[in-house]
Amino acid sequence: MMSKRYRPLAFVLVLLVLFLSACGNSANAGSDKGAPSSFTIVYQPGLGSVTFITLKLQKTLSKQFPHTDFQWKIVNSGSAVREAIISNQGQLGALGISPFLVGWDHGMDWKVLLATSLNDTWLVAKNPRIKSLKDFGPNDKIGVVAPDAQQAIVLRKAAEQQLGNAHALDKNLVAIGSVDGEQALLSGQIAANFSGSPFQEREVAAGGHIVLHTTQPFGPVGTGLIVLPQSFYNQYPEFSKTVYKDLLGATTYVTNHHQEAAQYLAQDAGSGGSGSVKQFKDLLDSKSLSFETTPSGLIAYATFMKSIGLISKAPGSVNDLELPTVAGTGS
Repeated sequence: MMSKRYRPLAFVLVLLVLFLSACGNSANAGSDKGAPSSFTIVYQPGLGSVTFITLKLQKTLSKQFPHTDFQWKIVNSGSAVREAIISNQGQLGALGISPFLVGWDHGMDWKVLLATSLNDTWLVAKNPRIKSLKDFGPNDKIGVVAPDAQQAIVLRKAAEQQLGNAHALDKNLVAIGSVDGEQALLSGQIAANFSGSPFQEREVAAGGHIVLHTTQPFGPVGTGLIVLPQSFYNQYPEFSKTVYKDLLGATTYVTNHHQEAAQYLAQDAGSGGSGSVKQFKDLLDSKSLSFETTPSGLIAYATFMKSIGLISKAPGSVNDLELPTVAGTGS
């Protein structure tokens, strides 16, 4: 039993502990001021996800906002990213220009927070008979992650240029995820696959050949966007700006630390699309990939997509599509 002469001291110590605990809780609450209780990031597997994987494994966001529950959701296509945002199953999405524009055209209030990268993706075939778009017959299936995926728009632009009809190969398209598309091509279930890294490099290494580069129809424009609903940005402006800065920081880190980034990609196989550290390091070292955060290609894609009836309107300028973080930049 505690002696009477120690009871006052114990009481003071208890009060001091409670006071310090309250101060600590107030400080933590202050650091999370203006942050949502939960935040889900929706993205697709592949090399382009390396900035998200870096944020995820370095726990950058959870350290800054310890009272926000961060979730990382992997889906197979930009249209699936769009559906997640529509249904409020995600707040921040990473996807190609075309599925973003389809959502914008249908009234979604989302806009571009920043871009992810510039990269050359390939239409890969395995049958030596197929050397160009004119070699595809009516039964030759072409894998894309979704009918409105950026690769599908590139294919239509190339079909317009080479075949005189943007929709000439529409009936050849089959929606298939990048992982399954790789296996389907190598097993002969589809004639060609149009995905991205690291899948396309493995397809070529296994005997495939390149039929079309994405840089041919539109030039070297961006391959990915990071988007947020305007309403979310308006409700959580400081949080949104911090996420933007963190993504910029992760981009810089990846650009300057290929070895570490490759280790992250190999560690998070579901996000990176599977591969060894060396394989990912070689891909990151490739000159065809650059982590460019300024949006590009928005107007070019929108103009083409409107011309062939995939969207009903085109933006007056990039400002119509961008959040304040990148407003007035890009093309």
